[in-house]
Amino acid sequence: MRLVDPMPPKDILTTFTTFRIMGRQKNDGRGRLGGRAPGTPNKENPLKGFLRAHSLEYFKPKSQTEADGSPRKIHIYIEGGEAKTLILADAEGKPLIMSDFDVDMLQLKDVERVNAEIRLLEFHTPKMKSVDVDVDLHGSASLSIEDRLSQLLNPDTDN
Repeated sequence: MRLVDPMPPKDILTTFTTFRIMGRQKNDGRGRLGGRAPGTPNKENPLKGFLRAHSLEYFKPKSQTEADGSPRKIHIYIEGGEAKTLILADAEGKPLIMSDFDVDMLQLKDVERVNAEIRLLEFHTPKMKSVDVDVDLHGSASLSIEDRLSQLLNPDTDN
């Protein structure tokens, strides 16, 4: 009498082969292999949103007034290191319309203002990369320009 059947029933073999999972190949026509679905927006970042709103407000022109509505007073530095009070108002006494960035730039010393503008330009001007050039001269370097031009125009003739 045998307790173990050497061949399992047919339905077990069929079930086993049916559930065998194969890995997907790239470009099989069934779409992306993983990651976000196309068109899914980026995750919201509260800090990034706050900084963006703050930056927009900082560079937006607005009326420069004190809390009581009078034109704003700032201290600017002139040559020699002296500080001078400047009232941000036009000839009629109305507050000037300018951004907080412009007001901050006015308050800097000349050297600091130039350095700040140079550092800001780094964000707008692409950096140039150094390029290695390997020049190989074909022909004689002793030829004059006229001789070289005549060779290029008339390649059949020898000079």
